[in-house]
Amino acid sequence: MNRSSKGFGLTGVAIAVVLMFVTAVFSSSANSADLSAKQVVFAN
Repeated sequence: MNRSSKGFGLTGVAIAVVLMFVTAVFSSSANSADLSAKQVVFAN
């Protein structure tokens, strides 16, 4: 019981870290794409 709850806790932390990392990368690339789109619109 203790081992499985500890394993679940570590898994939960790993999932949270991966989710935060993916969200940060997606957010960063989305901002870059948005800036690029605005530059293209202004250029045209």
